[in-house]
Amino acid sequence: MAAPDRPSTATRPPGAAPSGDKSLPDLGKELIDLTVTYAKQETIDPLRTIGKRVGLGVLGSAIASVGLIFLVVGVLRLVQVEARLGGTMSWVPYLAAFLVAGAVAALALKQIGGGRGR
Repeated sequence: MAAPDRPSTATRPPGAAPSGDKSLPDLGKELIDLTVTYAKQETIDPLRTIGKRVGLGVLGSAIASVGLIFLVVGVLRLVQVEARLGGTMSWVPYLAAFLVAGAVAALALKQIGGGRGR
């Protein structure tokens, strides 16, 4: 008849870690690994996910800027050709182009400030 398996009753010396516990250097390494993983999860990963939106926003603003330049130059040339102002009134087409650019800027500022106070 074989003896039944019994749990070990051997005593551990004081301060010794049980077989399932980790040593202090292992716990420190695990803490550093968890901190680095958490930092990546909360900073780098969200930046990667919004990268496409930021890129599209930059592209859209560049296209809008080029369009605004074409609009202002078009207004300037239109007023220069159609008004046929000369001499002391040659500044009027430039004023018209400036007013168009100012109106577009005012619209943009209104839209930007429209989200505040809600």
